[in-house]
Amino acid sequence: MKAIFVLLFAIIISNPSWAQKNYSTTNAEVHFIAVDDNDIDAVNKNAVSRLQANGDLSFIMLIKDFKFEMEGMQKHFNEEYLESDQFPRAFFNGKITNFSSVNFAKDGKYPITVTGTMQVHGVNKAMQTSGMLEIKNGIPTATAKFSVTLKDFKIGGILIKMVADKMNIDIKATYP
Repeated sequence: MKAIFVLLFAIIISNPSWAQKNYSTTNAEVHFIAVDDNDIDAVNKNAVSRLQANGDLSFIMLIKDFKFEMEGMQKHFNEEYLESDQFPRAFFNGKITNFSSVNFAKDGKYPITVTGTMQVHGVNKAMQTSGMLEIKNGIPTATAKFSVTLKDFKIGGILIKMVADKMNIDIKATYP
């Protein structure tokens, strides 16, 4: 009987899917820049992200954690456009649809596809994007680049009318 338990334990340990674990970080970076105006540029280095062993991927961040080089832009961003007192957080909950193609035991770059729902300004929107999951010394780093249309999230104001309606978003999350 003892031999059966030892054999089962050995099988469980040697199975790569059992070796995968959940990862999280509290310093994922989300950077946005307006498509038509490079002055509208901010970064949030305090996003929280979780990558689970089943491929579930989530991000949550405080809107007020976005930092601009121009202080005045930050005030307008929080008060007039994102209304961060009323909508303090942005979320993403999704799944890496080709998660089984990532080998966490082998260093390399693995193209991924992520689908899920993003919530900004109280509005949920289905999203799909491509990204990369790089494994280096057993540590995964997820990156993605995509664009969003601000009107899709009911974000308006003079900024949108005069300058930009589309934002390019870059995301980088290293899961130590």
